[in-house]
Amino acid sequence: MNAAPTSPGDVVRSFIAAWNANDLERVLAHLHDEVVYHNMPLQPLHGLTAVRAYLQGVGRFDWIDWKLLALAESGDKVLTERIDDFSLRGTPVSLPLMGIFEIDGGRIRAWRDYFDLASYRRQLPAPQAQAG
Repeated sequence: MNAAPTSPGDVVRSFIAAWNANDLERVLAHLHDEVVYHNMPLQPLHGLTAVRAYLQGVGRFDWIDWKLLALAESGDKVLTERIDDFSLRGTPVSLPLMGIFEIDGGRIRAWRDYFDLASYRRQLPAPQAQAG
C-alpha cells in the first residue's frame, strides 16, 4: 500500500482500488498475515499464504471493476455492497455481493463475501464452473 489509510473504511477503499488496478501484490499488501478469507458459500481460507495461493490459482484477470455501491463502518468492521465486474480468461462476470471486512492494525484480518454461487458459476465456461 502507498500511504497508510487512516480509517477502516479507507483501508477497504484502498483495497478496492488495488483490485481495480488489477495489482495482486497491492491487493495482498492489504491483508493481515493471519487473514481469514471466506467466500461464504465455500470453505474459508486461513492465512496470507493460503489466500495468495488461491488468488494466484484463479489466474490473471483480464480486467477488474469493483463498483462500491455502499459502505458502512462501525469500529473495526466495514460492510460493503458491491458489484464485482471482471473478466477471467476472456469471460466477463458480474457479481452483486455484500462484503464484510474486519481491520486490525491497518490491514484486513477477516474478509467475508456473501453472493449467489450458482449465479457466479452460470457466468463461467463449463470447465471453470466446476472449480469453486
